[in-house]
Parts: sequence; C-alpha cells; structure tokens
Amino acid sequence: MRLTAYELAKIVSGEFIGSNDIILTGVNSLSNAKENEISFLGNLKYLQDALTSKAGVIFVTFDTDVLKFKDKNIIKVENPQYSYSIVLSLIEKERLEEIEKKVHSSAFISSDAVIGSSAYIGQNVVVESGAKIGNNAKIFPNVYIGKNVVIGDDCLVYPNVVIREGTIIGNRVIIQPGAVIGGDGFGFANISGKIHKIPQIGYVKIGDDVEIGANTTIDRATFDSTKIGNGTKTDNLVQIAHNVEIGENCIIVAQVGIAGSTHIGNNVTIAGQTGLVGHLKIGNNVTIAGQAGISGNIEDGQQVGGNPMAPLNQSIKIRVLIRKLPEIYNDLRKIKKTLWDK
Repeated sequence: MRLTAYELAKIVSGEFIGSNDIILTGVNSLSNAKENEISFLGNLKYLQDALTSKAGVIFVTFDTDVLKFKDKNIIKVENPQYSYSIVLSLIEKERLEEIEKKVHSSAFISSDAVIGSSAYIGQNVVVESGAKIGNNAKIFPNVYIGKNVVIGDDCLVYPNVVIREGTIIGNRVIIQPGAVIGGDGFGFANISGKIHKIPQIGYVKIGDDVEIGANTTIDRATFDSTKIGNGTKTDNLVQIAHNVEIGENCIIVAQVGIAGSTHIGNNVTIAGQTGLVGHLKIGNNVTIAGQAGISGNIEDGQQVGGNPMAPLNQSIKIRVLIRKLPEIYNDLRKIKKTLWDK
C-alpha cells in the first residue's frame, strides 16, 4: 500500500487536516506507529497516546478539537475504527492478490471436479469427484474437499479445513484454519442398553458472506440440511450441531455450543461460552450474554443471560446477589440467633 494522506482522506470520505501530504505504507497502534503508518483514536481514554503518537496520520471523529493535535496530520471521519478497517481491507486485498492463481502440482483434483477461473489451489489439497470451486476462490494447503461439494466465488478456505461431501457454500465465504464442515451429527439411539449410531445423510448449506472461525465444527444434518444464513459470523471453537438453522447477520462468539435442531433468527448475538439445548426457537434481534445456559425459547428482541436463563437485567442482579451471599447468610444467622434467644 502506498497512499498520500489526501488520497487516503478521499477513500474514507474524511477531511484531511495537516501540512504534510505524507506517503503512507502501513498501519499500527497509536503507541507503536511510525511516521509512514496510519492509526486511529476510537476511544478518548487513549487521547494522550494519540497526542504523543508518531503516526503519519490519525483518524479522529468529526467533533474532535483539532487544536489539541498541533502539528499532527489527522483525518476527520464519521467512525475512526471503521475507516481504519477500510485501510486494513485494502492491505488484505493486496496480500490476497499476490497469491499466484494456479493449481499446485501436489494437489489432487478429481477428473470430474470443476475449478473456476483465477482460482488458487494450494499444496496437498484434495478435491473429490463432482466438487465445484468458484471463480477466484483461494483454497490453501492441506484442505480436503469432499464429493459433490460446491464452493462459490471469491471464497477463502484456509489450511487444514475439512469440507465433507455434499456441503454447499455461497460466495465470499471465509473459513478459518482447522474448521470441519459437514462432519457427522451426534446422532445415536439407545436400544436395550446398547448404543446404535444413526446415520447422518443430510448436508450443510452456508450462505453468502459468512465467516467460520478456526476449529469451528458444523455438523451435517441427519436428513435435509444444517443451515447458516447470509452474513453470519462465527468465532473460533464454535459447535453447531445437526439440523441447526441460523439466520442472517448473526454473531456467534467463541466456545458457543448449539445443540441439534435449534432454530435461530436473524441479527442474533450469542456471546462466548453459551450453551443452547436442542429443538429451541430463538427469535430475531435477540442478545444472549456470555456463559448463559439457554433451555427455553426466546421471543424477538429479548436480552437474556445467566444459567438458568433470565432477562438480562435480572440475571445481572442475581450475579451481584450471589457475591453477597456470605454476608447475607451471616446476617440471617444473627437474626435467627436473636429470635431464638428471645
């Protein structure tokens, strides 16, 4: 990346204030940035770091008092963090464009698999019979792509991902290293004291613009499909069980576990280490706090937390009271002793 400060301001729809139209080549934190790097002030508690930063340009909000910055170059923007992310996207795009568009000689590609134009297939990738990989997709080393898998255009599949047979993946999907898509759902029946496996013959369907975190597992359905809607993002180490359906634009944070056949609406946020039992219905625009235990349905727009779950405000009060239990217990003992002595 090589941009002047004025070019950068135009890209982020910002207002450049400064005297040095410096050439910018990278990004960094306020405290570590050099004269040719970009940084941002997203929270006023870091104002002092911004005032002493050596960054070539700093993104600030439109209402920032520029007199505090003296001779520094700043760009006023609506949202400094978002503008910073635009720059990161430019750097990421350049990185990906440097990858040679070819199929590596060590890759195994079935004779009837279809590889789109300008795709990159890395070392030791396996692409099984009937699979289709879209245009400009990038499949990094040691990825396994099973029979009849469909991967859309502009997808990134990072190393050591397993995508089992029949999985359908939309466009612009990012799958981080070590994820397993389409492994068997956890289906068993206990007959006369013996556990029998229930074959999982369904598949996984993932929409457009989805991101799957590292070491996440999304199980294939027992029948029909496990579904992830457009725009949904999962963090690392998320478990999504068979026949789960997740709507559009959801955020699912690390170590969340979602049991089988639970249906989740659109624009849902599930914070880290939350567990959901199976066969639930979670509405649209729901927020679930971290480490919650969800055992019942949740209506649209609700905010919940705790284990057992409760409305979020109530859950917070319960946690506060739990910390006070020793004190409350001692008070009760004193009251009981007083009443007993009488």
